Amino acid sequence: MAKEKNKPVAVRFDLKIMELLKEEEKIDTPQQALNFLSNFWENNRPATTDFAGEVKKPAKKAPPVAKEPKNEATAHPSGLSGIDLLIWKAEQKEKNNE
Repeated sequence: MAKEKNKPVAVRFDLKIMELLKEEEKIDTPQQALNFLSNFWENNRPATTDFAGEVKKPAKKAPPVAKEPKNEATAHPSGLSGIDLLIWKAEQKEKNNE
């Protein structure tokens, strides 16, 4: 297997960051700073795969279905008001009279 040759690439570092790395991490050269930052990024980056998606969750039981009241005229649908409620009541009267 042939050894890969690395071509030097110029990189500029913010002087404040370099000073901070020198004080905190005892890093003296830009190459050491690059190595430190790349290792830090590899260890602290967010996960790129969703491990929870692979795990199958147990099936949940369906909630019990509420029984409809026998007398439909007494129970009106929720959310109806004004003219809609009056129309619904009129329709219920017609059903009961027939």
